[in-house]
Order: sequence, then C-alpha cells, then structure tokens
Amino acid sequence: MIRFCYIWSILIKYAFLLLLLKLGLYKKPPKTFIKKFFEEAGGSFIKFGQLLALRVDVLPQDFSLEMLDLLDNVKPFPYEDVKERFIHELGTPPEKIFKDFQSVPFASASFGQVHAAKLDDDTIVAVKILRPGIEDEVKIDFIFITLIAAIAEMFYKVDAMPWSEFAQEFKIWTKDELDYHIEASHTERMLKTQPKNSNVIIPKIYPRLSTKRILVQQYIEGIPLSRVLRGLDDGRLTPEELLEMGIDITKTPRILVAEMMREYFYFGVFHADPHPGNILLLENDKIALIDFGILGNSVANQKVFIEFLEAGCNYDYKKAFYYLLNFAGGELRQLIESAFPANIDQDHVNNFMKILGERFADSVDSKIQKGREDLKVMKTDYTVLSLQVLKEAQSYKIKLPKEMVVFTRAITIIGFMAKKLDYEFKLTEEIKKFFKENDKNDFILSHNEDLKRISRDSAIEKLNNWLSFLVEKDPKMYHLVNKYLEKYNVASL
Repeated sequence: MIRFCYIWSILIKYAFLLLLLKLGLYKKPPKTFIKKFFEEAGGSFIKFGQLLALRVDVLPQDFSLEMLDLLDNVKPFPYEDVKERFIHELGTPPEKIFKDFQSVPFASASFGQVHAAKLDDDTIVAVKILRPGIEDEVKIDFIFITLIAAIAEMFYKVDAMPWSEFAQEFKIWTKDELDYHIEASHTERMLKTQPKNSNVIIPKIYPRLSTKRILVQQYIEGIPLSRVLRGLDDGRLTPEELLEMGIDITKTPRILVAEMMREYFYFGVFHADPHPGNILLLENDKIALIDFGILGNSVANQKVFIEFLEAGCNYDYKKAFYYLLNFAGGELRQLIESAFPANIDQDHVNNFMKILGERFADSVDSKIQKGREDLKVMKTDYTVLSLQVLKEAQSYKIKLPKEMVVFTRAITIIGFMAKKLDYEFKLTEEIKKFFKENDKNDFILSHNEDLKRISRDSAIEKLNNWLSFLVEKDPKMYHLVNKYLEKYNVASL
C-alpha cells in the first residue's frame, strides 16, 4: 500500500511539473525531465526506462542516450535481511558458506544488491541477492505501467510496437529478471558461445550456490561503460587517461558490434539489453558482458536478413526494401499470395513485391535527403538513417518480426553510444567488415517455412483494407499497386 501511494504521488507531482514545463514556468530539458521521473519512481520504472531507451524506433537519439544513463542506485537493505535470505534459500548464513563475505554491498539497485565474497579456493565472486519484498512492489508497478501505456496508446501511437504490447513484453522480461535461475541459465548459455582468447568476457556461474533469489558468479574487475560515458561527458575522464589504464575506447564499439553480430549469426541468440551498465571495460581492450536477464533470438530467415543488411549498408534502398518485404512483411506477403489465384506463377508475386520495394525506396529516399546532407558533415550516422528506413516501413503498416526489431534496437544503441566514444565510428562499415571476415556458410541460415494460404475472399478483403489506407498515405503507391492487382482480379478498389 505504501508503494501504491508513493507512485501515485510521483505521478501527480510530475503531471503538475509537466504542465509547468508546457507553460514555460519550469526550466528543465524534456529528456532530463523524463529521466528524473523514472529515477524517482524507482523499482520497475528504472527497468522500464532502460528498456524504453532501447526503443530507438520511438525516442529521439538524445532521449535514448539520456535514458540509457538511468541511475539505479538505491539504499542497500540491511545485512540481517541478507542473512535471512541465505537461511531461507540455502539453509545457512553466508559466513558459513564463504571463506569471506563482505557484509557491505559494492552495488545496490532496485531489484537487488551485490556483495563480494571469497570461496574456499580464494576465488572472488559476486553474490547477487534479490531485494526482500520486491516481487510485491513489482506487481504494484505493473498496474501503473499498464495505465501509462494505455494513456500513451491514446495520445502517442507507434506502429512498430503498440505501447500495450511493449508493456506486456516488459512484464515478461521483468518477471524473468526476478528469477535468478533464468539469468544463470542465460549466462551459461552465452558462456558456451565464447571462443578461447576472446576479447569478450562472460562471468562463470556457480549453480550449486545459486537459487531463484541468490546468484553467485565470477567477479570481474572493470569499469562500467555508463561511468565512462558520464566521465567523458562531464570532463572527469579523458581518452588519454583511459589509455593509461589499458583501455582504448575507440576499440570498444567495434568489439561490441562484432560480438553482437557473432552471437546473432553463429548462435541465433544475443544479449538484448546492452545498456552501458551491463558492459564493463577491462584492461588490454577487453570487455565484459553482464546481466543476461534478457536474451534475443534471431529471425526465422537469416539468409534474406543478411541480404537486407548488406544492401542497406551499401545504401541500395530498392534492393534492401525488396528483401525487407520478403522476410519481414510475412503477413503482407501471405495476403498477396492468398489473394492471387493458386495457378498464378510465383514470379508474379515476386514482381509485386519488387514494385512495393521500389516504391518504398523512393519514399525513403525523399525523406532522408536531409540526413544525407548531415552525413557529409558528420552530424549524424548511418545508424540514424537505418532507423528511418525501418520507421518508414512500419508507417506503411508492415509489421516487422519482433526478433528483428529487438536486434536492430540493440545494435543501434551500440551505434549511438559509439559516437560518444569515437566520432569517426560508422556502424555500416563494421557490419560490412564482419560479413567480409566471416564465412556466411558457417552461420545459422534457417529459412522461413512456406506461408500458409488463407481463403482468397478473406485475403482480398484485408488487402483492400490496406489499399484504402494507401489512398491517403501514398496515392502514387496505391495506383501502382492497384493497377498491378487489377490484372488478376485481386483488388476491387
């Protein structure tokens, strides 16, 4: 009940401040205002804000970067609660399990805190302990987050993923993060993907000492990327000082992109929560990835996705959109194939998809001319333009696979952060370099299953609804599409 009243008071406070902000009576940058709301609300709202930061399809770049720096640093709970948790979970207090256990945590966040400990063989480990009562607090937070998502749905619609769907996905992810068994399983899975002598370190898990509410893992000494970004931003750190520590920050984003691509294309799974607090910078230009509460999976048709990425990196938008429609527009293609008579040659369907792709490309091309001018003076990056391409597809009511959206968000966030570390960094060049240096035959190259036809009457009805949308959205595309479909008695508009 206390948590419920507290969140209500925070919502009322920030609603009032928002009104003052709109009236010009409260001076605070909007991005900072939003960040402060999530930090003050705490609990699940911190996680919600961090995941919202990954919605680069929704937030402007500066908002995303600001939200990635959300501080999740709350007062630690007492050691007596730690002992009680250990006795309940493992049957004995921590001092009887470890050779040494630090009673004062070195990190404390909304969901839990982390203590340093030493095993009998002198191995130093990090012990994560779930905060008492957090499960009940999260249930209350879910009520308010559902309410906020519903309000956002009414006033700020997003085609990529409706707010209600995002809120539901957030609830699933958060429940997973409250179960350290899941994080342990994810971490062990990712650890198995690491080659020897890798530049990327993933902590070892000690399952014998871990439970749903306690997680014991290898302690890794490093500097959180979040701290580095803040230090570079406020002048407390310089690239030269980091070099003296054995950290070349220009290499960091390149290692991260290569690792993300390697995980995705070789193993079909990747770290889907790459906010700076989950990335540690180590000596000798190594990095460590921690907190594997959220994993992403690859799209069904990797081969076509690769073709799309390579075409996009070479700025061939017509080709890129053709491949995008073939692997991402599954629902649209299903309608088209079902609307065409079954005896029609598949080439006619492919030609139709090509027409759509070319028109999409023309539409995008006209909308990113300003972006191209900014590229010449390095005001923006191809990362931003790639998002514009995806947003344009979504604006045509083309539902992209969730796996693709999650991967694109994650790798784009790395691209955004990279500009803070190395102004000359270009995400497209790193992606092309990865494909050049790796044999695609070794990738997981799964194919889409054959699309299941629906009844032709139903397909034509839905296709005509889409054409009605096109009449106002893009009259030129409407006439192109309708003219082609009329030859086969598909469209009735």
